[in-house]
Amino acid sequence: MQAKGSIALSAGGTGGHLFPAEALAHELIARGWDVQLLTDRRATKFADRFPGSKMHVVASATPSGKNPLKLVSAGFTIWKGLRQARSIFLDMKPKVVVGFGGYPTIPPLISAGALCPTINHEQRARRRLPVVFWKLKANCRARS
Repeated sequence: MQAKGSIALSAGGTGGHLFPAEALAHELIARGWDVQLLTDRRATKFADRFPGSKMHVVASATPSGKNPLKLVSAGFTIWKGLRQARSIFLDMKPKVVVGFGGYPTIPPLISAGALCPTINHEQRARRRLPVVFWKLKANCRARS
């Protein structure tokens, strides 16, 4: 069966964000979609378990702390991730990008904003900075 199109899932490289993305990937694949994952380098240890057709490692960083040099460094790393994600999306042409939380999803969701619809899923009851940041860009928000 030919895929209906591509859907990009973006999740941080920890189980709390990655495993909900994996559950959605299984369902989307069963419904005939091509699913690709954009994540940070930490998720490479789960690469063999993720059901998507491809895993893209995108640069990301957590802009925290009081050290101005670390903040600037994080900013440059996120900028690199924005460029990487945009390049991937121009090639992939996803129908939608779904973000699952954590700083590693910021570059893909921002890059996708001008190219296709975005969905932000947050599984925590309390909003955190990445969620507030995406709220400006996401076409749809979901919480569980």
